[in-house]
Amino acid sequence: MLSRLAELEVLTKGPAWALTRSAPWVIAALQTAFTRNRPHVELETFHDELDDFLAELRARDAASNTASTAGTLTGRLVADDWTRRRFLSRRAQSGRIVYELTEAAARVLAFLDSLSSDRSTLTGSRLGTLLADVEKLAQETNPDTSARVEALEAEIGERREMIRGLEAGELDAGLESDDAVESAENILDLAAGLPADFKRMRDRIEESVGQLRNQIIEESLSKGATMAQVLEADKRLRESSEGRTFRSFTAFLENPEQQLRFRSAIAEVLSRDFADRLDAEERLTLRHLVAELRDQHSEIQGIYGKLSESLNTYVQSDDYRQSVRLRDAIRDAERAVRKLPYQREQAAFAPAPELFSAEFDSLAMVKLFDPDEYVAPPRLAEPIAFREGDRVRSARTGKANAVALRRAFDVALAADGGRATAASVWRELPPEERHINTIRALLGELLHRGAVFAGDVGREGWEALDFEQVDGSERRAYVPVGEARAAEAARNGEAAKNADVAERGTA
Repeated sequence: MLSRLAELEVLTKGPAWALTRSAPWVIAALQTAFTRNRPHVELETFHDELDDFLAELRARDAASNTASTAGTLTGRLVADDWTRRRFLSRRAQSGRIVYELTEAAARVLAFLDSLSSDRSTLTGSRLGTLLADVEKLAQETNPDTSARVEALEAEIGERREMIRGLEAGELDAGLESDDAVESAENILDLAAGLPADFKRMRDRIEESVGQLRNQIIEESLSKGATMAQVLEADKRLRESSEGRTFRSFTAFLENPEQQLRFRSAIAEVLSRDFADRLDAEERLTLRHLVAELRDQHSEIQGIYGKLSESLNTYVQSDDYRQSVRLRDAIRDAERAVRKLPYQREQAAFAPAPELFSAEFDSLAMVKLFDPDEYVAPPRLAEPIAFREGDRVRSARTGKANAVALRRAFDVALAADGGRATAASVWRELPPEERHINTIRALLGELLHRGAVFAGDVGREGWEALDFEQVDGSERRAYVPVGEARAAEAARNGEAAKNADVAERGTA
């Protein structure tokens, strides 16, 4: 009990416990702003959304004559407070500052979401998964080879019996819609914990990097001892639960066949009828599951790359020795200052300079400024001057000639007994009007004259139209076969004429 009490006392000092004791509007704002498909929000966008939410909250309190729930803080100040309390973290992403949930906040919000949801955690799909995992564990850990062979043969027999039942029509070919939805929700629940695991591993890697840098600066370690500490910290991290998850997912990413099977399975699941019963957020989560995990995997790999580069540069360069000498010199100066007798502060000729927010990653960043080393940048070259003769118009395809197109339609209808297709009209057009824009207008005119195109046509359902491009090369376009008739065209024209007369009368 005392051991468990000590763990809980540590937990009460962390951000997860503080978030559970926060006001409900804080939970609502974080759950709404950060979702599975929106893990990052840009700094300015998040501040604006918070301002709008706080304004609506204060308007609701004023309408009900109650005390202000959120006080008078702005969205930026609220976001700064949440960052200090480690509910949120700021990161640089693609050259912009974004907010994201910390690992502790993500787990607490997922837990509170499960408490407020009416979804049952005990479903048939989850029980089936539990039973299958237990049986698989029992078989794979059985030291008796013959027993494992018998279990596999029994499973093969069950599969063959299922195949026979499906072929004979004795078994249903698929799950019921309710069972299929439960299975999909079970998959989403399992996938919901992966981002938090990746985030925890990323945070632990960054924490290890910071600790190693501090030890390098504060302790006079050799290169061998430094690399030994790096390898030991990496070993502990990879043996943790997050490290095992990361290794498993890395193996999955390195197997293109598994990725193809997984993506194909997700596409098939989303194409089923039961997927319509999932909300848009859940369908989007399934569709982007692999891409999201790949991005998080890339972040961790990037941190590992920065760690190796910084250690290689810092340990092997002169910055390490310079920082050690500078640290010793600063400490000697501090000890000498403490030994000086106390003197009352005197008014100086000029005020002393003040440093604001001076933060250093290492003592090697402190360097002396020599004005003689400053060199003015060279003058930029003069801009290029263009003459009137340099301005030329590039060749471009002209617009479709509507008059020539209608004339070609009339000729084609008269020549083929009141019927016309795209190819027959195309042959009646002048050579200079046979270009890509005329093809687009031709298809539109076919639809206007009542032509019907087949939705699924084979190779024989297409017509070839040859045309010349602006550069003089010949191209061929394939359009679906559609036949327009004179009677249908007349009816469409009469209807358009009546609609035009009615519109003018109304005006």
